[in-house]
Amino acid sequence: MPWSNQSGGGGGGGGPWGRGGGNGGGPWGGGGKTPPNLEDLLRRGQDRLRGVMPGGSLGGGRSFLVIGVLAAGVWLLTGFYTVLPSQVGIETIFGRYVGSKGEGLRYNFPYPVGGVVKPNVGQTNSIQIGFRSGAGTQARSRDMPDESLMLTGDENIVDLDFEVQWTVNPLKASDFVFNLQNPEGTIKAIAESAMREVVGRRNIQAILTNEQSSVAQEVKDITQNALDEYGAGVRVGVVQLVSVNPPPEVRPAFIDVNAAQQDADTAQNEAKTYASREVPQARGRASQIVQAAEAYKTKATADATGQAQRFEEVYASYKTAPAISRERLFIETMEKVLGSVNKVIIDQAGSGTAGAAGVVPVLPLAEFGSRIQAAPQTSGAAR
Repeated sequence: MPWSNQSGGGGGGGGPWGRGGGNGGGPWGGGGKTPPNLEDLLRRGQDRLRGVMPGGSLGGGRSFLVIGVLAAGVWLLTGFYTVLPSQVGIETIFGRYVGSKGEGLRYNFPYPVGGVVKPNVGQTNSIQIGFRSGAGTQARSRDMPDESLMLTGDENIVDLDFEVQWTVNPLKASDFVFNLQNPEGTIKAIAESAMREVVGRRNIQAILTNEQSSVAQEVKDITQNALDEYGAGVRVGVVQLVSVNPPPEVRPAFIDVNAAQQDADTAQNEAKTYASREVPQARGRASQIVQAAEAYKTKATADATGQAQRFEEVYASYKTAPAISRERLFIETMEKVLGSVNKVIIDQAGSGTAGAAGVVPVLPLAEFGSRIQAAPQTSGAAR
């Protein structure tokens, strides 16, 4: 045998490393220690294998067949695998996709014939663009200006940090496994491109103030459509704007502009409030004046029409009998003039006749005197 554990005499040992005294030991140590006998170990292993083999011999095709069957059985047993509730089992045979499996204990041909990939469809993944947050909750985030600085539609620069949350679509998990080599990088590149496109169509004031929610929604839609065209098997959940600010170099000026804009908006709102209060009142007063004028017009027109009709009727009567009409008009006029005046009527024509010889005209001087005295007292009371 090539390796002997017997002494070979002299200073040299029997093995390849020798057995010299002092420091002349092999890899198992020097001194008086001896290396293990490999042939003895092989012989013992063969004896144990013969004990379990039928016939007690390793020779013959039957023994090799049994060994092959046992090995094949062990190999086939390694094909069992478990799919968790948050996973989808993607099975392949010789690298070709053959189907997807849900949760539970499943089986597929083991390696190298078959393979299983189990993407986590229940986990929400997050991609930070424009910044990188620290490990702890209190850690400060690092700004990434190469990602966050974007050009707006009015040729200004805005520093925009946002976050994209995405999950694997359970219905298209195979597309995610086979069509995306670098999911994080692909989604990040598409989302950043979409954000630059959306920001480039808006003015900086709109982005800084009242259109942030519409910007986030539009970026989400563009990113989802692009991923669907690529067959990525990814579902974009939320696009959240973390911070939107002008660049640090011009930030104070933008703050002043925003303050002035807010003051202008406040003044406009106050003016609109005043207008909404005063204009209806002015319209009401104008409508009242117009209605009063319409009423006066109607009344004056009706009066004039009535007087004209009355004059026409009087004129028609006058044309029929002019003398009688003149006498009637005279009597009516005298009735209006003398109706409210104290008067004394003396028939002078009859005073010189014989029939009125005993009539003496008498003026009621006492009555006139009492009226004259009462008149100054009434005037003093009026004063």
